[in-house]
Amino acid sequence: MEPPENVTVGFASAEKIILRWDSMVSEEARERMIFDGERQEIDRYLQAVDDIQRLLASATMADDHNQANSAIQIAMARLEDEFRNILIAHTKDEDFAKDNAMTREAELQTGENSTSSSYRSTHSIRELDLIPCEVIDDLRSIAERMISAGYFRECVQVYGSVRKSAVDGTFRRLGIENLSIGDIQKLEREALERKIRRWTQAAKVCVRTVFASEKRLSEQIFKGLGAATDDACFMETVKGPAIQLFNFVEAVSNSRRSPEKLFKILDLHDALSDLLPDVEVVFQSKSSESIRVQAAEILSRLAEAARGILSEFENAVLREPSEIPGSRRDNSPLD
Repeated sequence: MEPPENVTVGFASAEKIILRWDSMVSEEARERMIFDGERQEIDRYLQAVDDIQRLLASATMADDHNQANSAIQIAMARLEDEFRNILIAHTKDEDFAKDNAMTREAELQTGENSTSSSYRSTHSIRELDLIPCEVIDDLRSIAERMISAGYFRECVQVYGSVRKSAVDGTFRRLGIENLSIGDIQKLEREALERKIRRWTQAAKVCVRTVFASEKRLSEQIFKGLGAATDDACFMETVKGPAIQLFNFVEAVSNSRRSPEKLFKILDLHDALSDLLPDVEVVFQSKSSESIRVQAAEILSRLAEAARGILSEFENAVLREPSEIPGSRRDNSPLD
């Protein structure tokens, strides 16, 4: 057992390092980030956090426990800021559409066994390395200490907030909109057709590259740090965007039916049917089951909508050709 005086000296030394980087009291701490500095400084701080956590676990006196707990709270607040800063600094605007096209072309030229690509290929799924490996090591070292100290929720929230902003930016660049059934109803035929064409292309990039790459990143940082921690961070990032992506198709499937929509509904059905196996791979965990279910249910609604339009069209033909809905050739809003 370590002598009490050594424990006291060890704690005092670690606490001094922690307090030096307390942005509430230190001007230097407010102006500089630890992980922007020298490696030795980074390692010294992480070691101090480890020492405090170890002393906290072994503290027997109430005063010692309170002092160590106070130091841990200061350290966790600092690590949270460092975690956020690193994520923001290394989050860039990825041209996913371009990367996806380049990967397909590269595969045709070199085959999927090429080791020169920065992608991991799983059939049609393409996973980009969103953050450099050495930076991932730093993020993982912070996440490990935050989670072990009981700051799992704070870590997930910071991660999800930064990465979701990146995904939202990608959605805007791909032209993915959050449209309701009412918005769909107001669109003229050509406008709706343009949006459907855009969605069918963008959805491939979102599922096969954007979401898949985010899943890879969360695994790189969080896998093995706790039960389903990586999946929690992944879903914190992409659940909202995934729902938004499929809401467009759901709105189309639930809007009023008319013959003009038939072929576009079939296009959406084919596109989603083609994507469904990839959705099941990317969202294979228990916590992401709702996304898989939503996609499958929308596919069924699209099929039902197509059958309904065909049935109504056949009935109209049998009744009277002049009563066929949509026979007029105008560009008015869809019925």
